[in-house]
Amino acid sequence: MWIFRSFLILIIIAVIVGFAYYNGPDQRVDVNLILTQRYSVPVTTVVFWSFILGALVSWLLFISVYLKLWNQVRDANRSVKGLMTEVTALRNRPIEETKDLLEKKDHLQE
Repeated sequence: MWIFRSFLILIIIAVIVGFAYYNGPDQRVDVNLILTQRYSVPVTTVVFWSFILGALVSWLLFISVYLKLWNQVRDANRSVKGLMTEVTALRNRPIEETKDLLEKKDHLQE
């Protein structure tokens, strides 16, 4: 899986570099942001900062999902540990005590 991700990242970087190369620094655009406007900005600058911002947002989303999953795994490990101690306690019970419990259960069901 990590090979596929590495290959995908390599392709994305190649596309960005190719886009910047073919749209050289002589091509300029106007950028209208919510709070400000920039005029005559090179396309490569816009693509670069868009890429950086997108990478930062995806990294933050990844971290939030990772922390959520980490908490779920930690809770599951606690449950497993508790169940393992319960199974160990049941295994260490004397057979006569278990037999008495089963006989009481049979009388209650009748």
